[in-house]
Amino acid sequence: MMRYLIFIFAWLFAMPFAVRAQKAEKIERLKSELARTTSDTARIRVMLSLAMTYEGYQMDSAMAYTLRTLETSEKIHDTKGRADAKLHLGRLKRDQSKDVEALNHMFDALKLYREIDDKVQIANSLNDISIIYANSADYKNSLNYFKQALEIFQQTGDEKGESYALNNIGIIYQEMKDLASAKDYFIQSLNIKIKRKDLYGISRGYTNLGSLAENDKNWKEAMAYYEKADSIYMLTNDKQVQGPNYLAMARVKQNEGRMAEARKLAVRGFEISKEIDGLSVMLSCSKFIAELDENAKDYKSSLAYQKIYNQLADSLNTRNHKATLEELKGKFNLEEKEREITLLKKDKELHEAVAKNSTLIAYALAGSIVFLLMILGLIYYAYRTTKTARDSLAYKNKEIEQQKNDLDKINKEKDRFFSILSHDLRSPLNSLKGLSYLLVHHSDALSGDETKDVKKKIDTSLDNLTELINNILEWSMTTSKKKTWTFDKLDTSTLIQKNIALYHTIAESKGVRLVHAPGENVVGYADYQAIDTVVRNLLSNSIKFSHPNSDVTVKAVANENTVLISVQDQGIGIPSDLQDKLFTMNSSVTQAGTKNEKGTGIGLLLCKELMKENNGDISVKSRPGEGSEFFVSFPVFRDV
Repeated sequence: MMRYLIFIFAWLFAMPFAVRAQKAEKIERLKSELARTTSDTARIRVMLSLAMTYEGYQMDSAMAYTLRTLETSEKIHDTKGRADAKLHLGRLKRDQSKDVEALNHMFDALKLYREIDDKVQIANSLNDISIIYANSADYKNSLNYFKQALEIFQQTGDEKGESYALNNIGIIYQEMKDLASAKDYFIQSLNIKIKRKDLYGISRGYTNLGSLAENDKNWKEAMAYYEKADSIYMLTNDKQVQGPNYLAMARVKQNEGRMAEARKLAVRGFEISKEIDGLSVMLSCSKFIAELDENAKDYKSSLAYQKIYNQLADSLNTRNHKATLEELKGKFNLEEKEREITLLKKDKELHEAVAKNSTLIAYALAGSIVFLLMILGLIYYAYRTTKTARDSLAYKNKEIEQQKNDLDKINKEKDRFFSILSHDLRSPLNSLKGLSYLLVHHSDALSGDETKDVKKKIDTSLDNLTELINNILEWSMTTSKKKTWTFDKLDTSTLIQKNIALYHTIAESKGVRLVHAPGENVVGYADYQAIDTVVRNLLSNSIKFSHPNSDVTVKAVANENTVLISVQDQGIGIPSDLQDKLFTMNSSVTQAGTKNEKGTGIGLLLCKELMKENNGDISVKSRPGEGSEFFVSFPVFRDV
């Protein structure tokens, strides 16, 4: 299951430009239809279609239209619309790896579908819930919900749904290492797809059976299934998965010791993926060919494919970084335009108020000749109205002035943010470029250990880029006020142990020991994803600035109302004049780690924003040369 999801993720980033163009055209068509539609029920349908079209293309837009769909459905009490919006919201959260939020939305959708007895969508909800459990390796729950979905598909006679549910159950059994059960379910699924002449499903069924045989090291059977899948991919011209299938066949040939055939298949997979701009598969194929050629002592060819691999990796990273930057810029520009529109509306309201008061005064004066008593009343009324208008005008002028000041502040922060961002992205990219040039142009002069060291540095730079991008996206969602928070019971011990396991290998490579100080079982009340992000950043920083053969200690304590998590290292420490600037948008406070690791300056700013949203705080205590200790505080959990 995990292999399948990883493939889909990579495919979205390598989406051919033709598909993007088709999506853009469909989006414009749906927007035009939405502008013409007056019925709320019809608008719900169109907005949900827009959200689904934006999925995998522009995540923020997909999320915005899904939330609008949910809001409109709740407004008119449309249960079906609410359920559809909840289910799609869960899928988007799943794509963002926010599994807890995703499950909450999907279970809400399942409850609504059961209220209206929509069996098709009940089965689809169960299927989506199963996928999340599978991704988190909770195979028992995943299997339970997949089988519930299968039962509904069988009851309703939905053979297509039945075949795909059988296939998913087979994948779960494969992950559970129950290969006999996995094969049985794969074959049941394949028989239904053959009956329905579902070429798409048949080809993938053969691929799954091939993967199963490959795991069991039954190379002959695996190759037979992969070749059957390939014959259908050729018939349907399904190049998107034909490339990975050739790579799978190449692996089988390699395990059989038939290296020439393995290389030929890998080259074919590379060429097919190149036709559709499938960068991810091209990356895997080029690495596979380079390793084969190196083992065959064809160093010239191996170096050529290693160069292709480095160029593809650089292209993939550059494309992802550009997309992220453009999305951030678009969000900032959209917010500025919305503020400008708000200011213009308020200005218009002021002019209309003044015009209205002038009209009232004119009528009062015209009627004063005939109705003396009335004119006194009208004058008094006009006086009171004018005074109110003046007060309102003064208040609104003050409000506009404040909004202008806020806008100036936001613009300055935006400029500082993009300055920091451009610097922090450029540094690891330049490092990658230099290391790649060293491998390509001076590999003959490098020893084996030196080559391994260069590759290790490339991996480190890629890890730094990934951490930076994750922090940028999390900071963007937090500061845009569009992030949905899920406050619940939070077991600090489990969270700390998870992050220590995550960073164990990195710490070990640097000779740093990660210590979870024993203590009471501390339970807080906060958004799990936010606290997890904060602890992850603090652990990463402590390892970065620690000396070899030293400890990084994490502990949690609680008093009457507050949970306190501390991360303490024995590293280089922080000068006192920099400590007050750590949690601000200031590029000058970053410093190199004990092995010259680069800092970004974004991580601690993100931590500050996240703790603010969780009714908590973050602080530091440090002296140069004596290490640092960071403190994170948030409310303790109370049973109602």
